Amino acid sequence: MMEKLMSRRLAPIGLVALMAAALSGCGSFGAIGLGPMERSAKPVESDTLPPVASAPVTRNTLPPPPVDPNAQTAPMAEQGTLPGATPIESTPSAPPPVSTASGAEIGRTDLLGGWTLQSGGESCQLFMTLTSWTGGYRASTRGCQSATLKSISAWSLNGSQVVLAGANGVSVASLTSSGKTQFNGQLNSGGAVSFYR
Repeated sequence: MMEKLMSRRLAPIGLVALMAAALSGCGSFGAIGLGPMERSAKPVESDTLPPVASAPVTRNTLPPPPVDPNAQTAPMAEQGTLPGATPIESTPSAPPPVSTASGAEIGRTDLLGGWTLQSGGESCQLFMTLTSWTGGYRASTRGCQSATLKSISAWSLNGSQVVLAGANGVSVASLTSSGKTQFNGQLNSGGAVSFYR
């Protein structure tokens, strides 16, 4: 009795599942005529336009541009500039390297990188870059104990003299080259200072 009751209850559920499975294999309801969708035999429109009659293409030579009596007559390649560009001759150039007492020439790029900084028995590291900074170019120190050496944040080269600056570009020390790898001078607060590598 229980089996018959279960089979009666499951029969509608099984039939619905069987129908759903059969319909899912058909694609869409419209494909088997169960829905309101009707397929119409519309022609596919082309995405290209029909040709248009046009005049034949001709080739003509353009007249030369009008001559400006105030313009320079040298070709652009000889001038070294493009219209609206700054001429090469007027661009600022780096100052020439300066000769030191030992005869070695010093330029800004000679100062880049790490140095050993010494003052009053203290030794620490000084690093110089060409990043523009208040007081010249960016400088930093590492491992320094004195507040004066810790405050160094900029440097500049003025002839053969290097000026180390702190906050707001205020000078901390001035040093003179003894060669490309040695600079000796004085702290503004008093005392000897040097950096070398």
